[in-house]
Amino acid sequence: MLKQSWLTFIVLLAMNFAAFAGIDADTIPKPYEHNRSRAALFSAIIPGSGQIYNEIGYRKVSQKKHRAWWKVPIIYGGLGACGYYFYENNKWANLSRQEWLERDANESLSYYDIRFNGLSKDQLIGGSDAANFIGYDQFARRRDIFTFAFIGVWGLSVIEAYVDAHFVSFDVSEDLSLRTYPTLIGGRHPGISLQLNFN
Repeated sequence: MLKQSWLTFIVLLAMNFAAFAGIDADTIPKPYEHNRSRAALFSAIIPGSGQIYNEIGYRKVSQKKHRAWWKVPIIYGGLGACGYYFYENNKWANLSRQEWLERDANESLSYYDIRFNGLSKDQLIGGSDAANFIGYDQFARRRDIFTFAFIGVWGLSVIEAYVDAHFVSFDVSEDLSLRTYPTLIGGRHPGISLQLNFN
């Protein structure tokens, strides 16, 4: 039994030396390392560009599904919707304010838009349920909400690009590797080192 153990040890030792003999450390291909900070920076500068950078990274790694590109239309859809509703509410807030200032100066009715016909000066600010007009206060509040929503969608795209970049070079395949290396135990006795990689 002891002879078989020593024979196995010598065979494994010889196989490891034969496998690594003559191989330069620079010629061993290194796995692709994806830059996570760059993905977040790209997405912070131009929305969606971090997701495109992650998609390019996915294509460099074998056995990875390409799955980052489809997020870009969702990001631009969210930013576009927030931008549109910001513009509409800002427009009506400004029109309501201008109408109120004109009426305050000239006491004229509906100077800017037919939608303001029949509304009092107080209704231009607070709104009127009868005319189905919400007034300057509500338009300005909605405008501010969509400003923060625009910033929030942009910020979420940066966070998503950074988190997804962690998974580009993370190997979740079932192909685990077990390697044996010759080593010295305690600096004096020969032995075998086992290394299990979960990359």
